[in-house]
Amino acid sequence: MTRNVIGLTLMFLAVLIAIAYQVAAESSQAPGSGGQDGPPHLPEVSPRVEILPPTPSVYDSVPEESLTKHVAKVNGDPVSVRLFERRLARNRFAAFGYFGRTYGVTTPGADFWSTSYEGEVPAEWLKQRVLEECVRIKIELGLAKENGVVPDTSYAAFLRALDRENERRRECLAKGEPIYGPKQYREDEFFLYVINNVRIAVKRALWKGRLYASEETLEEYYEWAKEKYFDRGDRVKVWAIEIIYGRREGYPESLTRDEAKAKIEEAKKRLDTGERFEDLASEHNENGFLNEYVFDYETRSIDKSHRASKREEAMRLCEGEISDIYEEMNSFFILKCVEKEKLGYLPFEDVRGRVKKLYVDGKYEELIDNLMSTAEVEINEDRYAAARLR
Repeated sequence: MTRNVIGLTLMFLAVLIAIAYQVAAESSQAPGSGGQDGPPHLPEVSPRVEILPPTPSVYDSVPEESLTKHVAKVNGDPVSVRLFERRLARNRFAAFGYFGRTYGVTTPGADFWSTSYEGEVPAEWLKQRVLEECVRIKIELGLAKENGVVPDTSYAAFLRALDRENERRRECLAKGEPIYGPKQYREDEFFLYVINNVRIAVKRALWKGRLYASEETLEEYYEWAKEKYFDRGDRVKVWAIEIIYGRREGYPESLTRDEAKAKIEEAKKRLDTGERFEDLASEHNENGFLNEYVFDYETRSIDKSHRASKREEAMRLCEGEISDIYEEMNSFFILKCVEKEKLGYLPFEDVRGRVKKLYVDGKYEELIDNLMSTAEVEINEDRYAAARLR
């Protein structure tokens, strides 16, 4: 049997799963894990068994000609009709989106694919886009084969691997063994999974050779990239006048939205005439105090879910500046920035892993672009013209 495009990847996953099972088995015998020395009240859990009917073979269902005939060759590696037509199907919505944005095509009709829009025909636009995508795929798979990541770059090998993986998953479910991801992979879903894993493995392999960077190079890259990726931004302290509205438990005299809006507008007018922010905050805030908030790099996660609007407006203010009136959830608010300081950048030592990943990702894209620009692409004009838009 021909070795498949993801043979090593599947072997690696199988080893990981086997190790996980062994660890789980050893843990079940450890004191306190449910064995003789474990808590007596913990029941023994039976594995969940799920019997799936045999999955029809994708490989056997595909016409042989679509795997043996090619639309193009990239450095001699065939782009099968099946691969090309599957990518056509996956990119249909990209064509709808492009011609919608560019030419205002909102409801594509039956003649959409053959209509010329200022010289651009959707069918040809899509085929050219997919051809470029397939060239890239073959370049990446060629690199993977060159670096020992995959032994076979054909689409037929990929489909056989898909069948084997789905059969493996079916057997695991029948035994009550855990699986990760879907119970059964669909063709396009599995292709994306494989390609993404191949890229990861190739980058790791290339790091040992063509893409290796010294510590000095990574530090230089960090200096170049830190403003975009590692800037901690500002720390901003603000005071707030907040008027809350809507019915709430424990507040029988709750304000309506219109009443709250009128009160905040009155407060803003008084601020504009020179009254002290602190005095108006104590007067209008429900708790009778000067509400204070601090926004910075470390609060960004909680800010997004609880006080996104306040953070956004606070970050815009200069020290001493008072905001306009804004509304968030069931309240109106006005902010005054009382402190603002730049926090600088995350230190290289703390982000070295991210720096390395960004560096390798960027260099990998450069390498692929260079290889694509020099690739020998031979198009089978008859097959290219006959490729179907499903």
